[in-house]
Amino acid sequence: MKYRLEITPFWKIVVTGSDEFSDGEKVIFKTKDGIDAGTIIGPGPAEEEETGEILRRLNDEDLIKLEELKKYEEWCLVEFKNAVREFNMDMKAVYSHCQFDEGRVIFYFTAEKKMKFRKLHRYISQKLNKRVVIKQIGARDFTRYCGGMGPCGRKICCATFLTDLKSISLRMARRQNIFLAPNKLSGICGKLLCCLNFEEDFYNDFQQLPVVQEPYFDEKTDN
Repeated sequence: MKYRLEITPFWKIVVTGSDEFSDGEKVIFKTKDGIDAGTIIGPGPAEEEETGEILRRLNDEDLIKLEELKKYEEWCLVEFKNAVREFNMDMKAVYSHCQFDEGRVIFYFTAEKKMKFRKLHRYISQKLNKRVVIKQIGARDFTRYCGGMGPCGRKICCATFLTDLKSISLRMARRQNIFLAPNKLSGICGKLLCCLNFEEDFYNDFQQLPVVQEPYFDEKTDN
């Protein structure tokens, strides 16, 4: 069976498993990059190719090791932030993840533009003496991770129920006859509101309906 796994808030993959697993179960899995731990978040889409294989469920010893790795990840993130300041990089360090087999450490950051970080990568790799992967995430992914309140006064959709962050365009606002200032159409991430996508299908279907002409009545007045 195929399952969808979440390893970090920014990294989800599809894996295969011979046993049946429920949502929320933590498992050990293997990919070409090594052995890691993740959480089952649902069935894997049939059209999506699997990239790993579930080995087993987590046991008590695994949970203890995960707690130790969590402390190590916190230390790694501090070192990464220090390195970013030392190299005067215009980026914000967000998250760190150490693989279960301790083969590599993955860092996530956000920035307003695409960054080059070859020297930073070399420095932090030597500092940790491990394989290091540095990944840039978008403003919407960062906002979903942090959470917050939207302009509607409710928790932002991307942090509650949205699992797929689809692209949003101004065309959607025009199609829905919403003519507001750009700052009124933007969420706390600075990007266009995700809710513009909610009624997109309805407006597409509605505009394709045939136009029905109302009957014409020639009103005559009696003299």
